Amino acid sequence: MAEKYTENHTIACYEADANQLLKPTAMLDWMQEIAGRDATRLGFGYDQLQENHTAWVLSRTHVRFHQYPKWRNTVNLQTWHKGAFKVLYLRDFLLSNEAGEPLVSATTSWLIIDMDTRRMVRNPELASSPETCVFEHAIEEPADKIIFPDNVEPQLAATHKVVWSDIDTMAHVNNVRYVCWALDAVSRSILQENPLKEIIVNYDAEVLLGEEVQLYLVTEPTNEGLLVYVQGRVEDKPRFCVKLVF
Repeated sequence: MAEKYTENHTIACYEADANQLLKPTAMLDWMQEIAGRDATRLGFGYDQLQENHTAWVLSRTHVRFHQYPKWRNTVNLQTWHKGAFKVLYLRDFLLSNEAGEPLVSATTSWLIIDMDTRRMVRNPELASSPETCVFEHAIEEPADKIIFPDNVEPQLAATHKVVWSDIDTMAHVNNVRYVCWALDAVSRSILQENPLKEIIVNYDAEVLLGEEVQLYLVTEPTNEGLLVYVQGRVEDKPRFCVKLVF
């Protein structure tokens, strides 16, 4: 039977914000790294997939922040493969403090693609094998498809030309950079006055070195707080969308 993969981590100064709390993007960095290590342990990591010239590509992410750990806190991060959902493969994460209290929960949806054709590849062996899957939920529902609001005119909040530091080992923009851009597009007053409760990201198409990304923003007040949508477009075509729940 498969087991969850677990690592302990002490929050470094560069992983904390001006309030000495964990940066949301630091959580996303840990998630992608620990996901790779667990996939390798289970036999379908980066090097194993490269043998067939295939690779993992992140399609959707949903993160919920229950409490923010502080700089120098030691935390425990768990991850596990949950099998298939339609054409996607699911992986969950749970960050806890030393007392075992949940701090952050997350679910992610992944595709396997052919590196030559960029087309999706199915792997039935990863769908529901008890040797690789743990059938538990950090977040029960898979990450949603984001519907960018069309009832209001979005605001062009920023433009970003993709530079070398944005690019990852797959030669496209790293998934965490999209969330960095989205948070930087939000006004400072919103970030200072409203705790970030959730992040949902849809990765629609890859963004490449040298491309210019326009970041369009829509803000929607709710009874519970505030929703902020940030859509990234290249030549007016959507490439990704981030939903921030404050």
